[in-house]
Amino acid sequence: MSMLRILLLLCSVFVVAHAQGGANYTAFGLGQQRTTFGTAYEGLAGAAYAVPSDYVFGIANPALWSLVKSTRIQGGYRFNQQQITQAGTRSWQNNGKLDGAALLFAIDTSLEIAASIGVFPSSAINYTSLRRFQIELPDVGVLDGSTTYRGGGGMVTAYAGGSARLAPGIYAGIAFLYGFGLLSDQTETSIVSDAAQRAVSTQNDVLATVGGRAGVYAELGNGWSAGAAVGLFQPLHVERTLIYQSFAPSATQPSFDTSFTTRLSSPLPMSIGGGITYSVRRWLLMLDGEWSPAVTTQYRFSPLAGAGSSYRLSLATNYRGSRSAGAAFTDRVGVSGGLFIQQWPVVVSGAPLREYGASVGLQIPFGGAAMIDAALTAGIRGSGLAIREEFFRLSVTLSVGEVWFVPFRR
Repeated sequence: MSMLRILLLLCSVFVVAHAQGGANYTAFGLGQQRTTFGTAYEGLAGAAYAVPSDYVFGIANPALWSLVKSTRIQGGYRFNQQQITQAGTRSWQNNGKLDGAALLFAIDTSLEIAASIGVFPSSAINYTSLRRFQIELPDVGVLDGSTTYRGGGGMVTAYAGGSARLAPGIYAGIAFLYGFGLLSDQTETSIVSDAAQRAVSTQNDVLATVGGRAGVYAELGNGWSAGAAVGLFQPLHVERTLIYQSFAPSATQPSFDTSFTTRLSSPLPMSIGGGITYSVRRWLLMLDGEWSPAVTTQYRFSPLAGAGSSYRLSLATNYRGSRSAGAAFTDRVGVSGGLFIQQWPVVVSGAPLREYGASVGLQIPFGGAAMIDAALTAGIRGSGLAIREEFFRLSVTLSVGEVWFVPFRR
């Protein structure tokens, strides 16, 4: 491995750990959560458990690593745009972040043994909302005020694992996971008055957990294949710091500042996912889904919103570009698309939070073994709830491959 690529990977890991994104409903729980990463899966509406590929890899099903034929390094970027509608008013929010960095080693392509390490944002929080109010004080009158709620951060998951062929057409893989991150929620109340102070309360949560993920993939014959995986985590450990500050009018330094530190833990749900794929010539048709049960936790929940079960169901198709050396460029470009329904692990006022969307993707080869994946995703969430969000997402991943390991002689 060249030193330049090692440096690029380390820089990507550093930036990913500090760049998060999300939506207004991320004010509850762990926010917007993800099982895997990679634009190729975005273009397939999230399908990831039974996607055979010689260059695509993620963490949803580690067994698929053995199908990759070259050692690869990949990194990506996601841009999110939301339009939020509440009580007849609309606002727009956007944010962007790097979308994981990972390295896959094709250790032995004849035995189909592979290993992978990487890091990706597994949950994202990014919200801002404003509530205006009026208060009436004796000898003063009516004063206008506002409370601003802000949140940011998320959890990052680092992983390391391997996969191998157990028998012809049957593969298995396992990965060890370490989740860490920082979530920050801030409430700022101010009153329009020359004599009024500004109060700010901040809650910073440092997160840590460990877990594992195991998966299988099988080629069933006649163009059919199937894959499944399960993920388990230890309880989430939280070190919480509460900071209370008060500011005099026009002051930048607080006139009152105190903080308290506490520790708590919360169970995390298991995740189960699976998919089935039918391939004919260069076409793939995929049905894919995942599910997590509700857990008994009140971490970042309130009487307004509690924890619930979550699921995703995706239907996708992919037309693969030609791998022939003499093929025209247009024939080497692949196209994908899909539809999905997803339920977040949040119940708002007794109703589940669901989103519906569609995606399209392109796989654009360049150079020898390099590939650019690009995907557009659009959808809505929160229909029938007090807040409705229409979202648009652009994702891009660059994947570069080389043959770093030569199959052992036998």
